[in-house]
Amino acid sequence: MAFQVTWALIAVFSIFIGDVISVDSLNRNPGIVTRINQAGLDFGLEFTVGNLEEDIESVTIPDISGTVNAILFDVNYLVSNIRIAEFEVQTSSLKTVPGVGLELAIRGASFSLNDVSWSSEGGIYSDEGSFDTTIDGLDLDMTLMIRKNEDGHPTMAPEGCSGDVGSIAIDLNSDSWLFGLISGALDDVLTVTLNTQICDIISEQISAYSDDFLTVLNLNVEVDSYTEVDYSLISNPLFEESYMETAHKGEFHPIGQSEWEAPFPVPAIDTTGGLNKMVDIWISDYVINSRYYVLQELGILTYTITEDTLPSTLPYGLDSRYLAHIIPKLRQKYDKMPLEVVVNSTSSPTLEFSEDGATITEYADLDAYVVLEDTTRDNIFTIALTGQEQASVGFSYPNITYEVTSMSIDAELKYSEIGHLNMLMLQHIVDAYIKSSVIPYLNEIGQQGFPLPHMDGITYVNPVVSLGKDYILLESDLQRDLDE
Repeated sequence: MAFQVTWALIAVFSIFIGDVISVDSLNRNPGIVTRINQAGLDFGLEFTVGNLEEDIESVTIPDISGTVNAILFDVNYLVSNIRIAEFEVQTSSLKTVPGVGLELAIRGASFSLNDVSWSSEGGIYSDEGSFDTTIDGLDLDMTLMIRKNEDGHPTMAPEGCSGDVGSIAIDLNSDSWLFGLISGALDDVLTVTLNTQICDIISEQISAYSDDFLTVLNLNVEVDSYTEVDYSLISNPLFEESYMETAHKGEFHPIGQSEWEAPFPVPAIDTTGGLNKMVDIWISDYVINSRYYVLQELGILTYTITEDTLPSTLPYGLDSRYLAHIIPKLRQKYDKMPLEVVVNSTSSPTLEFSEDGATITEYADLDAYVVLEDTTRDNIFTIALTGQEQASVGFSYPNITYEVTSMSIDAELKYSEIGHLNMLMLQHIVDAYIKSSVIPYLNEIGQQGFPLPHMDGITYVNPVVSLGKDYILLESDLQRDLDE
């Protein structure tokens, strides 16, 4: 449809206006904040006009009939099979109207009406035939009102359209003196009709697109086999000079369970930066934390370490013999028996963005088990772990990704079935196990990343990632994939 690419920028890159993003009527800040700058609107317009040219070329204008008062008799006429062809736009623009919406302007467009049928009769005379018409210098102005409906879907409605078809040239396909009597009237009638119809035609295209695409747009995008992120709008888009902004909920929930709500507030995002590229996208750390919350509640944040999962380069094995020197009673009771370690998150992890980087704080219990000959397990001790990781943030199209660069772990004994433990030595072993197994697991999740809004055939170009208090900002230009 004609406005699909533009809405890929409008509906999917959208936020709330202001130096610091305001809250909606439910006292909620957006989790995702994006901005389309004028260069982004220009990018979308390139595809919009091309699609518009294709869509309009198949449109038929209703039949026209009337009467011309000739000197000796009245001549009745009927013009039918009026189909637009070869629609071409010379120049166009798509700009914001502060506080209102977007203004689409088309200048110097041209199109043809080919093989139009006509018939006329006057007195005892009648005739019929066909003609071609060329229209040059069409100018059109239209305001696009973009709002959200009750489901958080975007809608687009045209308002205040005005059009002027410019000049009309009629080329009769065969001579007819009777047609000469109505040609002047037809020129005037076609001008009036087209001035009215061209606005109706484009408005209908936009309204149909809103009904067929925007209102059924999938706003819940699956990220993994457990969670999906909600991109629904939380308020009507607002418009400023040279850019538009809208707001998305930006919250994770279990797949198919959109009623879930994270039990912590959404921080306000300072959006005073940006404006240097086509689009700016702010993502609150709330978005990632809401995903952690869902994974925690679903019991997904657990990791089991066995001998098979350890890197071959690790100097420690997962066997009772390796721990006997720091846990003397272990060998006495469980000599030469395999161990299994389960790290289970006890509280939802938290991610905090700042100008210095990303910090992840996690709380977990480490349960050590001896695997008996009958495959049952004995819990020999439990250690409470508090971990804090520093992470770098990057971009791998179309995802924001992170990688844990350092990790500090505090271990505290909660339970021991085998007496005293040398916690200093055990801390070293825990550090080795966590860094060899848990950090790679976390980075595997981090490389899955958070999917940014995107559209097939359009890629981010020269993206720049920066961090601020409670948010990450991606600034990027866009490029069309010519293979699509």
